[in-house]
Amino acid sequence: MTVTTAEEAAQPYEHLAQVYDRWTAENDYESWCDFVEEQWRAGPLPVREVLEVCCGTGTVLRHLADRGYSVTGLDRSSRMLDQAREKLGAEPPLIRAELPDLPAEGPFDAVLCLFDSVNYLCDEAQVRETMRAVHRVLRPGGTFVFDVNSRHKLGEVFGSSHYGDDLGDFAYVWRNRFDPDTFRCDFLITLFVRSADGTYTRFEERHTQRAYEREHLRSLARDAGFTGVEVYDDYRPRPVGPRTLRETWVLTKAVEA
Repeated sequence: MTVTTAEEAAQPYEHLAQVYDRWTAENDYESWCDFVEEQWRAGPLPVREVLEVCCGTGTVLRHLADRGYSVTGLDRSSRMLDQAREKLGAEPPLIRAELPDLPAEGPFDAVLCLFDSVNYLCDEAQVRETMRAVHRVLRPGGTFVFDVNSRHKLGEVFGSSHYGDDLGDFAYVWRNRFDPDTFRCDFLITLFVRSADGTYTRFEERHTQRAYEREHLRSLARDAGFTGVEVYDDYRPRPVGPRTLRETWVLTKAVEA
């Protein structure tokens, strides 16, 4: 096997973009969208226009567009947005920007940020400003749904571990290092991607996520102006617990009097 090493470790999703949909093929995007729609139906505002921040390769946007919603996507990675454009075609607006910057035109009925993207905001000021920016672009009565990897997941499931897999056209090794003092988990991902001639190219990316205690996130949401703050266990209508791996948050902007 011939392996060519690419440049030093890149920014998150610079190289993962090319295999991301294969990597996440087991994600139950349909059930995520079902849960989100249930929240919208129960809310005070009919939802038509949706902004997804950290939209990645556009899979959720595709599901929502197929369900009749008008969608806009935003992501920091141009490589991920290239994949989204191939999937979605020319019509939906796709914007390159990095949180807490939200240059999308509003207002929107709903904003989404799915698949632990908020964990990449490792400074609480970034989380606060992102929530404030979302609050600004939402119509009164609009909702912000996001999820985070829990403290339990980053600290005890990922922890300081390593694992990998061979998926045929690519393989990877994933190494984690968790710092209990900062609640941060560093990921070094080594990726081997097979070319058409059968050779492999080796890439590396470094990712960092931070866990947030629930009361901390709840306080930040209140400070940003959200009056409704609910948290559920992994896109299911049940309360979170000490073993919850993914927390799903539903924030609601007050309806104007």
